[in-house]
Amino acid sequence: MLGTAMADLFFSVVLPTYNRARMALTALKTVRLQTSPDWECLAVDDGSTDGTAQILSRLADDPRIRILTSERNLGMNASRNRAIQEARGRFVTFLDSDDLWLAPRLERFRRRLTEVPESGFLFSNAYVWRYNRILGTLFDPARAIPEGVVPGHYAVGDGHLPYVTTNVAIRRDAFERWGTFRTEMKTLDTELFARFLNAGLPVAAIREPLSVRRIHEGQLTGRHIENFEEALRALESSGASAEIRRERRKAICLEVALYLLKEGEPGQARSLLLRELGSGARATSIFRWTSVPRPALKAAKKLRRLWLTASRHPALASPELRRLYDWLAPLIEAERVSD
Repeated sequence: MLGTAMADLFFSVVLPTYNRARMALTALKTVRLQTSPDWECLAVDDGSTDGTAQILSRLADDPRIRILTSERNLGMNASRNRAIQEARGRFVTFLDSDDLWLAPRLERFRRRLTEVPESGFLFSNAYVWRYNRILGTLFDPARAIPEGVVPGHYAVGDGHLPYVTTNVAIRRDAFERWGTFRTEMKTLDTELFARFLNAGLPVAAIREPLSVRRIHEGQLTGRHIENFEEALRALESSGASAEIRRERRKAICLEVALYLLKEGEPGQARSLLLRELGSGARATSIFRWTSVPRPALKAAKKLRRLWLTASRHPALASPELRRLYDWLAPLIEAERVSD
């Protein structure tokens, strides 16, 4: 049974982490910086071996923060489920331990939910941080985004709803009605969202970037083949017809193959395309790129990194982004300081 809601508590923040002690501490600091006061945060140390619980305990003097620990690593979704079971807010909202929230994040979310009170699935835009640079936003604020009651398969892939979990808030009673995350899903969480949208949970969006999505080596989202398999399982929960599932399977295959190419893995991309598309794979532009030698793709990735690092240098940023850099700098620098 889920926790009993508190009359004055709007948000329960769920922050799972595993062996990211300093990143998780930074993420938790950005929760404390929120301009909205009506939140609790459940940080779950999922069996870390790097002293995560001890480092997070530095902020445990705040009564709004609860540190939960697991004796062994159970996985991201099991950790989220544990926190959801204890959540008391009207909405459950998520923060991955390697991401950051901007100070008005919860305030803007509450405002939007007041404007569209029927919504149960809300997400915002985000800044993308990679190579110590702000590369842009997660999605173009001007793009068309479907809202209200939408098909479940809109939650799967990048084609319809440009969300990531760090930017999502879900009405808490949705978990009571339709269940929690499937713990056998290890890299993606879209199955739950596809299930909720298929059940009729209405969607709303905020086009303003309210978080910083950090891209780095070692993320679960980099396990592309596993992501593909789990996306297919999410499609099964979406209520989509067989025809739509086939169309979406092909689209997701092409998305994943492109990610593999960008990571310098043409062999894996080619194998995936041939397995999924058969002889039709050879007609795609992505397949033609799989003939490029792996060292050449790796070299292209390094050149792209150099170009992005130079072209997105803080000295060239707009006044808005320079203010964001000034805010980020001390937070990220503190992660590098040992004590």
